[in-house]
Amino acid sequence: MSDAPLPTPQAPALPSGWAPEILIADASPVTRRVMSAVASSFLPECKIIEAASGRETSELLRAGAVDMAFVDMDFADLNGAAAVASAREGGARPFVTLMAQQAEAGWEAWSREVDAYEFLEKPIEDDEIRHIIANFVRMKAPCRVLVADDSKAFRHLIKKVLAGSRFGMGVDVVDNGEIAVGLLRQQPYDVIFLDYDMPGLDGLETACLVQEVCPSARVVMVSANHEESIERAARYFGAIDFLKKPFYPAEIDRALHFAFELPVPSLLQSLGMKGSDESRAG
Repeated sequence: MSDAPLPTPQAPALPSGWAPEILIADASPVTRRVMSAVASSFLPECKIIEAASGRETSELLRAGAVDMAFVDMDFADLNGAAAVASAREGGARPFVTLMAQQAEAGWEAWSREVDAYEFLEKPIEDDEIRHIIANFVRMKAPCRVLVADDSKAFRHLIKKVLAGSRFGMGVDVVDNGEIAVGLLRQQPYDVIFLDYDMPGLDGLETACLVQEVCPSARVVMVSANHEESIERAARYFGAIDFLKKPFYPAEIDRALHFAFELPVPSLLQSLGMKGSDESRAG
C-alpha cells in the first residue's frame, strides 16, 4: 500500500454463505499466529490455514481451495514466489500477497511473474493486512461496467482486458454516448469508461449527462489526445481518472481502485507503467 498512513478499514460484508479461505504462509510461528489473529478478527467468517514451509505452501495452493494467501519469500526449502508459481502452473488462481524481510533485487520481476497483488516488507502493520483483505472482498463483489467508444477494435480490446481484471464485473460495450446514456436510464452502472473523442455526444457531454442520470457512477475518461487541458476538462466534468491511449492493463486496474475508493497497492503503482508494448490497450 501507499507509504501515507491510511485509515483503519471497516470489516467488509460478505455474501451469504461465502467463507473465504486465507493462507498464512511463513516460517515464523509468531508471524503466523499474529497474522492469523488479525485476519480472523477482521473477517470472522474466513477460514485460516497456515503453512510453515515453501513446499507445504505449494501443496496447499495447488489443492485449489485457497482464496487468498500471504506468502513469505524467504523460506529455506522453496522460495515463496516459486511456491506460488508452481501452484499457478497447476491451475490455482489465489489472490496472493508476497512478503519479505526486505525488498531484494528482482522482487518486482518475481511479483509480476506470479501475478501477485501486493508485496509487503516486514514488519507488517495490522492495517496493511486489513486493507488487503478488504480490497479482496470488494474486488470479488459483482459490479457493472459500461464502455462507450466509437472504435470497434478498442471496444474489443478493453472488454478483453476488463475480463482479465481481478475485479468481478459484468461489462457492456456501446459505440456512442447516446446509447450509453440510454442504457443508464434503464439500469445503473458502477463505472463508465468514456472515449473523449466520440462523434455525436462526445465524452465530456456524455459525462455531464451521466451525472444527471446516474450520479453514483464513476467516470473514467479515455483519449488518444494527451493535452493536459483535455484531462483538466474531463476531471472538471466528474472523471475520477484519465487514461491516455495506449495504456497498460494495470492502469485500468488502478482506475478501478480509484472508482471504488480502494487503496492502490504499491505493487500496482510500481508496475503500472511497465510492460511490453504488446500489452497496451488502445
